[in-house]
Amino acid sequence: MNRSRLKVAAFVLFAFLASLWYLGRVYREIRAVEDAREALAVLGRMQEAHLRMQGAYTEDVSALADMGDDWSGFMESLNKVLDLRTGFEMSVSGRSYRIMAHARDKRSSVVVLEGPPKVPMAATAAPPGKGR
Repeated sequence: MNRSRLKVAAFVLFAFLASLWYLGRVYREIRAVEDAREALAVLGRMQEAHLRMQGAYTEDVSALADMGDDWSGFMESLNKVLDLRTGFEMSVSGRSYRIMAHARDKRSSVVVLEGPPKVPMAATAAPPGKGR
């Protein structure tokens, strides 16, 4: 009887550890895609700032990187969350832009941001409960 309980306990422990391992992998994949979306959101905010300063959106990621103090750090940060070798594209059409990149997950998921945002950037920065 003791031996069968030990086998059941070992099986339950194994199943628990296997599920933790699997869920950890799934979480990392989801997190990689979310990190890529957040990076594109930052690029979108930078596009909006570029529009305010220069009067137009840009197709050049270097122009956005030049807006900050640390160009190489900016590009390094982008490369950590986006697979720039697989593909990165910024296109501008009149008063709108489209940014496409690949996340650093196993499937190299395509992440796309189109702008301008439907809600003005100033309104998205307002704290909850505060009107425009």
